[in-house]
Amino acid sequence: MHPDQNFFEAGAHSLTALRVLTALGTAFPGRAPTIADLFNNQTVATLAAALSADAVGTPQVVHLSRTGTRPMLYCFPGLMVNTREYAPLVRRLGPDQPVTGFVCYSLTEARKSVVSVEDIAARYAETIRAECAGRPCTLLGWSWGGVLAYEAARMLGSDVDLTFVGMLDVCDIDVNFAVGALPRLSPEARSARQAQVALWLERSPMRADWEDLFRRMDEGLTAQFLAYVAASGPLPADGPGLGSKEFELWTFVDNTLLYRGYRAAAFDVPIRVWLAGESLARGLNHVDWSRYSRHVLSRDVIPGVTHREIVDSADFHASFAARLDAGRA
Repeated sequence: MHPDQNFFEAGAHSLTALRVLTALGTAFPGRAPTIADLFNNQTVATLAAALSADAVGTPQVVHLSRTGTRPMLYCFPGLMVNTREYAPLVRRLGPDQPVTGFVCYSLTEARKSVVSVEDIAARYAETIRAECAGRPCTLLGWSWGGVLAYEAARMLGSDVDLTFVGMLDVCDIDVNFAVGALPRLSPEARSARQAQVALWLERSPMRADWEDLFRRMDEGLTAQFLAYVAASGPLPADGPGLGSKEFELWTFVDNTLLYRGYRAAAFDVPIRVWLAGESLARGLNHVDWSRYSRHVLSRDVIPGVTHREIVDSADFHASFAARLDAGRA
């Protein structure tokens, strides 16, 4: 690979990036770069320069587009994804639109100290406040990132001039893990599942992480997890590396626990909603933002795309660009 060739344009993806970071952390133990550093320095040459200058260690902020005179757009990620998913939208918006993204907390060391949705949102809000206090900006959140965008907006209050908060196919907690959706497990079935989990923990590389998570789960979530085990088949034991199936499952349950403890407060911020047509067809439980804000300005459906595809949809890009231009007219 040529030193000036873009790492991602050469075919790298998020999991490749995580493997590169593991190798770099071993080679540079005192100056271990983060995934945000890799996204901000996407060639061997620029990353080497940052390492040499000891200019690494940024945990969450990615500069998707540094140029442009328009107000900043901040992009919030969904679970277990990073900001690279927004790259096609950034290209569509053009060189006059500066864009900053945030790396999902579950891909950073910060996940070890996170105890609430508010913790995560506060870190994002702090960055936005420092850069945009008294000035206009727009927030966009995909999937559960929309909840973080909303909470960050609420924390920012009048400190910034929010054009709107964009909600990209934002769904509530999986119905199988919703508060009050208790499964029906007979005492025999529950005992069998508990025994299955106990055997799995004996060989799990993430045993300590799981045991800590189980201690934090209430009776309802524990019952739901056991029902999930009964329906999902063999539990993965390939953790704890980022990108492993076991780590993904642990992150999903941990994130569910965080969101079950979150209670959104009303805040009349302007909101625009985009929904994936296939998500509606499947009956996914989208968040009804009119319950929290009296200023839901639009609700656009992007036909023919799934929850994962909508962020890459040209139809969504065009719709978002038009709403962005209208809000700044």
